[in-house]
Amino acid sequence: MDEPLTDYSSIEAVLPWQATHWQRLMAAKQSARLPHALLLTGGLGLGKSWFAHRLAAALLCTEPQEEGRPCGNCQGCRLLRAGSHPDFTWIQPEEPGKAIKIDAIREFTQKEGLTSRSGGYKIIIIEPADALNTAAANSLLKTLEEPVERTVMVLVTANAGRLPATIRSRCQRYHFTPPDPATAQNWLAEQIHGNGDLPLLLSLASGAPLLALNYAREGILEERARVLDDLIGILKGSDPIGVALRWSKLDQLSLINWFSGWVIDLIRLKIAPESAHIMNVDQRDRLHALARKVNSRKLYALLDQLLEANRTLGSQLNTQMQLESLLLNWAGIGVG
Repeated sequence: MDEPLTDYSSIEAVLPWQATHWQRLMAAKQSARLPHALLLTGGLGLGKSWFAHRLAAALLCTEPQEEGRPCGNCQGCRLLRAGSHPDFTWIQPEEPGKAIKIDAIREFTQKEGLTSRSGGYKIIIIEPADALNTAAANSLLKTLEEPVERTVMVLVTANAGRLPATIRSRCQRYHFTPPDPATAQNWLAEQIHGNGDLPLLLSLASGAPLLALNYAREGILEERARVLDDLIGILKGSDPIGVALRWSKLDQLSLINWFSGWVIDLIRLKIAPESAHIMNVDQRDRLHALARKVNSRKLYALLDQLLEANRTLGSQLNTQMQLESLLLNWAGIGVG
């Protein structure tokens, strides 16, 4: 999944910031002009996966309600809820972080076929689509070049640039962006009943409400604080290799995002110590102190390395070695 794990049963069918995209697709359905391939893009925590699954539910419902909402009671809805609808296929890597292989694509193109068994729509969701290996992507491309009526493929990714241009060009793209702060805060307040620092949570999540909701869970912010403690400890003489070993057991996406966020904030504080707008507002004092101890040139070099680490997440690279390299560079980041 390219989204943070969330109990989607507790939130509304269409998230407030997705309404325009939803209305556009429902209008296309009404006029029988629904695209045969969709590419849902945008950062983490914006509900792309949820949107894809709600679209599948709407298309497979035989008695859709106002604005295309699935009824929840027809045979199509019951089969989808039970995970046994013959016209729904959800393709993911066999293990998180691994590639989607060609066999997974061949399974629905050859064995099941692309034609609906029930006479309605057939829906295939592929996520994260950027996990397709080269052979799988080539196989999918052949399918995209020969669309089947009433068969809709939905590709979900937070890293559209990793997909071949030939695949991107054959999909109608729907790009998701963070909602305005008021919408995000109102929605988040409803989910956590106002119990939390909403501006902080959304700042840490770069405005992505579902990611902010994930951060609101017990223990997430505490773990993040420990990550910063580790970085400060390394500059005081802690062993980077030992820290890398502990970090290797954490969620790597969150870890790299946190580390990158600290470095970006330090760069901003080096440029404008008093007026800098930073993401990690709850740690401003500690970051101010750190900014006086680190070298600007080395910060930029480390940020480049972190961006590359983020790009290669889920690849076959050795996580422990990658973390050791990052932290050894951090250990030498002092002024001078």
